[in-house]
Amino acid sequence: EICGVNHGFMPIVVEAVSLEDYLTWLKNKINFDFNI
Repeated sequence: EICGVNHGFMPIVVEAVSLEDYLTWLKNKINFDFNI
């Protein structure tokens, strides 16, 4: 469940990915967040 009014209408996407792809995404996300 997602908190908030009208949460049933929130645009959410769930993706199943390999561990390797997830770790690559995570590394890129962390690098981007710390380089701002």
